[in-house]
Amino acid sequence: MLRAAKILAAAEMILREGDGELEMGQVAEQAGVSVGLAYHYFGSKSGMLGAIIDAFYDRYNHVVNQYIDPDITWRVREKRRLMAAAEFLYNDPMAPVILGKMAQTNQVAAVESARHEEMIEMAIRNIRSGIKRGDIGTHIDPTLAGAAITGAIRSGIMHAMGMRPRPDPAKLTHQIWGMIAGALDIER
Repeated sequence: MLRAAKILAAAEMILREGDGELEMGQVAEQAGVSVGLAYHYFGSKSGMLGAIIDAFYDRYNHVVNQYIDPDITWRVREKRRLMAAAEFLYNDPMAPVILGKMAQTNQVAAVESARHEEMIEMAIRNIRSGIKRGDIGTHIDPTLAGAAITGAIRSGIMHAMGMRPRPDPAKLTHQIWGMIAGALDIER
């Protein structure tokens, strides 16, 4: 799998330095392997792009689903999680490519759609947990709130990533958190 990792690293570099496009021949040349070997590991260009996109979302999920002390209030814990997400997206070199240049491609759209649904489901469970703990009022519909908040976080961070200069992650987190607190009718 060391060769597969080398091929993926070459593909990521080409995507970052280019316009979000690549060809298998370019990747093989950059990785110092045959085109046949690239096809052997990934099957196709779409397979390679899918692996890159999945790896990005796996890194993202690792950050946003990290263990945070459950004994602190829901509000404090989730604000920390939001800050971790913003910092990850600001710092991961593939974030601008996948969420920017490649966002309209079929490969990204298919993976993004599935991953976005997973994020919404996690948000719904998380909000239900906050309601159960008494940190969020029972008048909040977790399904609607989870979908709305997930979409707003994604859109807000993606927009901020395209700004020059980018807003400070703490300021961005504070502003998005204000929207979340309003949606959940909780103290900011």
